[in-house]
Amino acid sequence: MSWNLHLRRGLGVCAGLLLLAVTALPAQEHEELGRMWTFDQVPAQYLQEEYGFVPSPEWLEHARRSALRFGGGCSAAFVSPRGLILTNHHCARDYVAQLSPPGQDWLGNGYFAAGMAQEVAAPGLTVQQLVAIEDVTAALDAGVTPDLDGMAVEGLRERNRQALLEQTRAEHPGLEPRIVSLYQGGLQHLYLYKVYSDVRLVGAPHLQSAKFGGDFDNFTYPRYALDFALCRAYEDGKPADTSAHYLKWNTAGPRAGDAVFVVGSPGNTGRLMSLAQMEYLRDVEFPSRLEGLHAMLEQLYAEGRDDPQRAADTRARVLTLENARKAFQGYLDGLRNPAILERKRAAEEAIRAKVAADPELSARYGDAWDRIAELVAEKKKAAAAGDSARVQELRAQEQAQARRVGEAFFAVYGTQIPPDASGSLRLSDGVVQGFEYNGTIAPWFTSLFGLYARWTEFGRQEPFNLPQPWIDKLPELDLATPVNFVSSCDIIGGNSGSPVLNRDGELVGLVFDGNIEMLGNMYVYTDEVARSVSVHPAIIIEAMRKVYGADALADELEGRSAGYAE
Repeated sequence: MSWNLHLRRGLGVCAGLLLLAVTALPAQEHEELGRMWTFDQVPAQYLQEEYGFVPSPEWLEHARRSALRFGGGCSAAFVSPRGLILTNHHCARDYVAQLSPPGQDWLGNGYFAAGMAQEVAAPGLTVQQLVAIEDVTAALDAGVTPDLDGMAVEGLRERNRQALLEQTRAEHPGLEPRIVSLYQGGLQHLYLYKVYSDVRLVGAPHLQSAKFGGDFDNFTYPRYALDFALCRAYEDGKPADTSAHYLKWNTAGPRAGDAVFVVGSPGNTGRLMSLAQMEYLRDVEFPSRLEGLHAMLEQLYAEGRDDPQRAADTRARVLTLENARKAFQGYLDGLRNPAILERKRAAEEAIRAKVAADPELSARYGDAWDRIAELVAEKKKAAAAGDSARVQELRAQEQAQARRVGEAFFAVYGTQIPPDASGSLRLSDGVVQGFEYNGTIAPWFTSLFGLYARWTEFGRQEPFNLPQPWIDKLPELDLATPVNFVSSCDIIGGNSGSPVLNRDGELVGLVFDGNIEMLGNMYVYTDEVARSVSVHPAIIIEAMRKVYGADALADELEGRSAGYAE
């Protein structure tokens, strides 16, 4: 059955499917806004000038239908005709821990099913496949008039939103609708997802292999992490038939200088925020969040020191909090970088000048940035006084002004600029390449040679220790096997588990992290040294065949056979 839906509805909206459009835009301007393109607006001219390659509508459709949202906040992809799913270990680890039988530690020791009978259902886990997009901005704004105040406008839009969702569910009962806000609300899309609710754990390596280097290596590079996991989608008790759309595996992976494309669902960025909003995050919000994260971690560390079982039970929680702490520190460091804020200041002056030069735009949006600055100043005072209710009240007013800013960006630049990340599917382009750091150069890929060197050089002590099977199998492994690699693709939280594709649409990597410099891209994008970090497909195959004895699954990934019998 075709899921390439063309939606029409009687809500006064200019309806119609917006998938697979490739727009003719000039070379990318406003690089500070990044390269997270929506699938209905892929910049053909920019891609042609940058890489000499423009993905065809068929390429885009195949990538979109192969890609998945995994659980509540990660990305993934179908990688075989029988519903096999590839994502990150850190996206699946909570399920791995929950599914471990009594007395067994699948999270710590790894698990690979020997056959489909051993694939274990993960209650509550779903994956979602995007099947259609529709512009519903007009439908949500129906009835909005200039004389309505802000609260009335938001109330009307919410009623329109609920009516639209209710109608969509009635018209397409097999699909899940979601309203996606772009350009801070300046553009509203309806996304329709096919949801797979029977998802089963297939395999995951040792936790220590997946997170090798622990918090020290998190958000760094060079890196040596086997951060992958396999699940499978089922329908009617059988593996889902995904033969029409899954990513073919390329074990050889990419080469230096190759153009690559990340397909995933980045959570959120703040690149359209005003300078005043960024300064509030720098001075008030992020320091407060970091203080809270440090306190929670110290409590868990203390409990773990007194109770080894408690330490084991909270292991996944500690890893999540450590990741959040380091991420927020990176965001804060980016906002404390004067060069980053100066770049933002210049970009804000440019958009405000364009708005001011157009009388109509000036009347509609000209004072939005000043209003935000006033609200932020009040919010700082309320936060200092501990008046959380007032902070929330001001934040709601700020949101309304932020929408005006987003509308202004869209009115001036249209889809020449990508919207901020919103948890919706995006295509990001980049090049496989190393970068300068610490007075030297980071290579574009790392290898098993480096993994075992790091294990040796840190005295084989945690978090640079290796599971015993990796020590036992050392003589059998090809130490030249690539482990991780970097590219200049634009990612952020939520991209974990995103497939990396080459020009042929083949899977050549699995995003799992970024370097520390990438974190500053949350608000102002740069690609001089910021990099996404991916697992190389070669190490996944090498590990499955030589360490985990999962040859049938490796054959399924590489397309050598269907895998093990049902």
